[in-house]
Formats: sequence, structure tokens, C-alpha cells
Amino acid sequence: MSPDTALLLTALGIALGACLWAALLALGEEAAFGETLHTLGDAPVAVAGPAAGKGGARVQLHRTLHVVRLMLLVVAAATAAAALGWWQRPPLAAAGVLALAIVLTFIVGDALPRSAARIAPDLAELALPVARRTLPPFLPLLAPLTLADRRLHALGAARRPLEPVLGAAQRDMLLGIFTIADTTVQEVMTPRLDLVGVDIAASAPDVLAAFRHSEHTRLPVWDGTPDSIMGVVYARDLVPLAMGLADAPARWQDLVRPTPFVPETKTVDSQLRDFQRGPADLAIVVDEFGGTSGLITREDILEEIVGEIRDEHDVDVAPAIQREGDHYSVDGRVTLDELSDALGTPIVHPDVSTVGGLVYSVLGRVPRAGEELTLDGYRVVVERVDRRRVTRVTFQRQR
Repeated sequence: MSPDTALLLTALGIALGACLWAALLALGEEAAFGETLHTLGDAPVAVAGPAAGKGGARVQLHRTLHVVRLMLLVVAAATAAAALGWWQRPPLAAAGVLALAIVLTFIVGDALPRSAARIAPDLAELALPVARRTLPPFLPLLAPLTLADRRLHALGAARRPLEPVLGAAQRDMLLGIFTIADTTVQEVMTPRLDLVGVDIAASAPDVLAAFRHSEHTRLPVWDGTPDSIMGVVYARDLVPLAMGLADAPARWQDLVRPTPFVPETKTVDSQLRDFQRGPADLAIVVDEFGGTSGLITREDILEEIVGEIRDEHDVDVAPAIQREGDHYSVDGRVTLDELSDALGTPIVHPDVSTVGGLVYSVLGRVPRAGEELTLDGYRVVVERVDRRRVTRVTFQRQR
């Protein structure tokens, strides 16, 4: 092999290696950016070295990956172009060689891995820890950049009034805004078993009694079964009828208003936009077979953003997750994400989203109170079952 051929192959190998390294960092960057959204800036990495200053400077992981990836892409493009000897070619051909090297480098080291991360997010999650372990060789190069960032930040802070620190409530609200695009109405709706409604054949006194007993301002109206929803009736519309006013309608059924029907898979942000555009503030959620799955209101969506909204009719209930030592008493409606955060252990299942659904899936049948099972190193006891619904479950780590 001639020296020129060996040099060419070496340069192309360096370019390809830099491209693949940049592709790994691009995958990790996608996962790190999503992680930053969920932690709102609580995932920094330390930059060691004399330039880091006392205690070391800290930069965002996704930003570190981004800067290092740009370095690698520049190295890959420059090496590939040099290997092809662009300076020895006519001007037009030289420009074409440079453009080809840059485009191929961009596709392999940036566009393709980012597209793969969107198609397969799990791949990006797996790539993130690997990408993070490849950063140490670049930390000396990042230290001056971090020092400059700190100086500029300090200079800017001195020239502008102090801004309030983002508190837990504001952070939770921002997190709620970020997550509603990925949340479906099925996850926040009032499930079918908890629906309170009236039959279209009920008498006016029965309807008024249902409003007084439920303390709701509106109730769904069905014809015999919740799978046959006719609409919704509002308490305020029944005031003339209840007071016997002259202009009151003869039948309360004439006051039933139409209500929209939405699929379980509809996202919460899309449903919120529909509530903003139309007069309805309540929608019936249906499953893939057209049966009633539950009910969602505008308040349900707002609570996903700002947290629980209490009114004069709300009563104090036990926390969804109670901890006593290594025992966790969990409401069956708690999501698996909330359970994972409380236990400090990822609890995932591809087909269910709640603790009650998890118990159903593992047992493969309707559970009974007192039943026990083992799940991911935890002893799980079904404490209470109400009308085939798992309402309370205890988790205890096995030793």
C-alpha cells in the first residue's frame, strides 16, 4: 500500500469515526434535552479543571453534548475534505467536494441520529449514558467556554434587576405545560365507574335530588346505560323549573344540551384547544368500540397544569401515596410514573398506566382484597377492591 493510499484511508477513517461519535452525541442530546425539560435545569454536569473556578463550573448536559458534537462535525468535515484533496481541484469542483463532505457529515452525524431518536426514543435513552462517558477528553476544551459563560452571566446579572427564583409551584406548572402534549384524555378523565348522571326517563324531582346529592353543576344524561349518552344538563338551567316560574319549560328533558364525544387517545392539549374554541366545557370520552370510557372537563385539564383545584364541596382525602418506613400505601388510580418517583425504582408496563391496571395485568383476573404478588423486588398486597376496582395497594421492598 502506497503512503498516499494509507494517508487517504487514515483521513477517511478519522472522518468516519468523528461522524459516528457525533451521531452518538446527537442521540444523547435528544434524550438529555427531554430530561432537562422534565427537570427544568436540574441535570448539570461538572466541568473540571483550573478554569472551572472554585467548586467547578456547571453546564447543562444537553448543551455540553451540543458543543462537543459541533467540534466533531467540524473535524469530520475538514478531514474528509482534506482527504479528497479539494485544493488540488478546479474552483468549481473544489466547491462541490467541500459541499459534499459537509452535507454527508451533517447527514450521518446529525440528521439521521436525530430522526432515529424521534422514531425510537428508547434508543436515545440508551445512548445518553454512553455519550456522557465519552465527554471527559473534551472537558479541558469546554472549561474556557464555561468560564466565559460565567463571566458574561455575572456581567449581565449586574446590569439587570434581580429576577425571582423559579419556585417549586412555578416549576410544577411549567412541567405541566410541557407534558400535556404527551398526555391523553384517558389519563386524566373521570372513569366510567365514577360517573354520576341521570336517566332521560327520570322525573324532575329525581333529577334535582341527583344534583343535590352529587353537588355537581352539570350531569350527563343517558338513555338506560352510560353507553348511550344523550347530552348534559346544567343545574342553572333547572332553576326556573325548580322554582315553578311561569316561563319554565314543561319537561326538564328539553333542557338537555348536546355534548362532544372524544376518543381516549386524544391529547390533553388538543382537547383544551377545543374547549377554548367551543362553548362546551365537558366532553364524553369513548373507547375504540364507541362505548363510554369516562368524562373529561376543562377543570381536569387545568388541574394537570396548575395542580389540584379545591372548592367548597371538596373533602379531605388520604394522600395518593402514603409512606411509613419501607411500606407504601398507594391509591389504585396513581400513575406508574408517580409510583416510580415515590419508590425510586422504574415501574413500567407497556399496556397500562395506573397501579390498579398493573395489578390487573399481572394477575390476569379481577383481584381480591388481601391477595399478594411479587413485582420488581416488591411485595405487593391488594388492600381494597371496590366494585372490581383496585382502590388501595401496599408496596414493601423485599429483603
